[in-house]
Amino acid sequence: MNPSDLRESQQIRTESGFLLLDKPVGMTSSDLVLKAKKTLGLKKVGHTGTLDKAASGLMLLPIGTSTSFSQVFLGKDKEYEAEVQFGFSTDSGDREGLVTEDWETSKIQRWYVESRAKLEEILSKVCTWEEQVAPEVSALKVQGQRRAKLFREGISVPPSIRKIKIFEFETSELCGEGFKLRTKVSGGTYIRKLVMDIGQEAGIPMCLKSLNRTKVGKLKLENADTYEALLLGKVIIHPPEEILDIPSVEIPSTEVKDVFHGKKIKLDWIPAQEFLLTSPEGEILAYCRREGLPGSLSYKYLKVFSKI
Repeated sequence: MNPSDLRESQQIRTESGFLLLDKPVGMTSSDLVLKAKKTLGLKKVGHTGTLDKAASGLMLLPIGTSTSFSQVFLGKDKEYEAEVQFGFSTDSGDREGLVTEDWETSKIQRWYVESRAKLEEILSKVCTWEEQVAPEVSALKVQGQRRAKLFREGISVPPSIRKIKIFEFETSELCGEGFKLRTKVSGGTYIRKLVMDIGQEAGIPMCLKSLNRTKVGKLKLENADTYEALLLGKVIIHPPEEILDIPSVEIPSTEVKDVFHGKKIKLDWIPAQEFLLTSPEGEILAYCRREGLPGSLSYKYLKVFSKI
């Protein structure tokens, strides 16, 4: 390799945008972020919400200054497909946890014959559930420490009760071994805890055999790059304007420099609580939040982008 090629290979890329990746089972979200950063030579890579190690599916990784938008996606609705196993449970609700119950096949079959009608009634009402106690084995933190670590050390902490919304919950292939499900839920909903709670109501241990995230907001898994493509460096860095679903206000080109210098400009309207300022060419200049009540024209800069 000649010196110029060596210098080029050592350059740290500073692109801004988003990667859409299909995370494989067995890899943590942090592992995927680090792999993307190293493989593509990127300076700054974040994520917009984790996926469990035992889960696969769509992950959205912001790059460069686009990491400023990470929080935007945490509250987005998510869609999942999963397989559920009867008669087996772990402390985490998936295959990564420590086994807590493991029924014999004959016991599972007896339960299924006696309780199928009850189970079907429970499944039909899941969409009405509005609260969820977060699983003890989770990445949520209590005074700076993960709940999972505290739980497995035997340290009792108050439950984390979360408001959730289950927009869709469909099951199929129900049999004596388990069932498949497809669901659309509000951001922050734990699918493995839904399954644990269904099992508790039905009187049988249940566990996720598999979990695949197929959608985040408007973004679909079918449009994501594979992990193999990432390893080859053959992935698409999507521009922010293609991914972000945030209203924007176009300002005159004569005021673009004022925004870059952090100067507030007068707006005739503000489209939403959070919005973007863009140039006539479509360049994202700033990420803003309205101050005051709806209808107010006062706002503050959350982030000004000198170049995006």
